[in-house]
Amino acid sequence: MELIQAHNIRRSFGTGDLRTEVLKGIDLTVHEGEYLGIMGKSGAGKSTLLYQLSLLDTPTEGAITVAGVDILTLKEVKRTNFRLRTLGYVFQDYALVPDLTAAENVLLPIVMRGASYAEALSTANKSIDEVGLRGKYNNLPSELSGGEQQRVAIARAIAGKPKILFADEPTANLDTASGQTVIDLITCLNREYKLTVVMVTHEREYAANCHRLVHMEDGLLVGEEQL
Repeated sequence: MELIQAHNIRRSFGTGDLRTEVLKGIDLTVHEGEYLGIMGKSGAGKSTLLYQLSLLDTPTEGAITVAGVDILTLKEVKRTNFRLRTLGYVFQDYALVPDLTAAENVLLPIVMRGASYAEALSTANKSIDEVGLRGKYNNLPSELSGGEQQRVAIARAIAGKPKILFADEPTANLDTASGQTVIDLITCLNREYKLTVVMVTHEREYAANCHRLVHMEDGLLVGEEQL
């Protein structure tokens, strides 16, 4: 099943002489259960493409369907609701709220979906257990290592059981060992739970478990390989 279909995606910033075209007409399909890696040098447009596919930005031109929904026709409230219920996100800077505990960070989007606090807390704690951080529920981000913070971010992303996990350079701020732990966790989610994953990375070794790699250069897809 084709879970994401993107056609002629273009994204430009600025106007007139200052206009910069970052994406220059990209066609991409992601299948249900696939682990897709997007690779390329810095400035190739990898993260910009991921932001279009994941409803965090809107392309200047093109069409995108996610889970059968034409996402570019959604009004802002429905876009937000779709993101909350269908998509999960992991960013390179973890994006945790510093004054909230690990459990509170994870339960926040669950509460936003309409769950009671007690239900959300139970789900959050289970999700934290699943990423190997049992007992760290009440730790603040500052009391966790970078790798542990990223695992909390993954717990938050998967707690709502999304259809797709988007990961933007999830190992960028981690040492090699912690980075591999995060990649192993994402791989496990894909293999054991059949979670569809779209991951941006510039490290070939971290993409070794992907099913397919697409390569970007100067805002274009320039190659693809099956692994």
